[in-house]
Amino acid sequence: MQAEREKNQFAEDRERLSRQLIRLGDMIGDGLHLEPDGKWISKEYRRVAKALGYELGKRPRRNNGDAINQRMAERVNEVRCQKCGGSLKQTRSGSLQAKCESCGAQCQLLKSVRRKATGG
Repeated sequence: MQAEREKNQFAEDRERLSRQLIRLGDMIGDGLHLEPDGKWISKEYRRVAKALGYELGKRPRRNNGDAINQRMAERVNEVRCQKCGGSLKQTRSGSLQAKCESCGAQCQLLKSVRRKATGG
């Protein structure tokens, strides 16, 4: 008897949260979340979606630091400073920029390749 009552309560809560999520989604679709006092709509939508078990978070960023560091090591050996002809050194690990060791000028040696976002 107790287990059945809890099961019914869970189903009612889930149904209520689903209706609330739909209502908040409609408000977002109407653009109400963009108004000055509409920030609560987005926050509430995320909270309700999380309570229902929907995944809304972003995926963690891919770490390409090792590949960038290898390519930068090659590039630093190929290129000299454009201002004084001195040797270059990568500014920090994972960075696409290098700094001249003699004059301190910074230059970008590599371009980052941006991939198109996939839906999902």
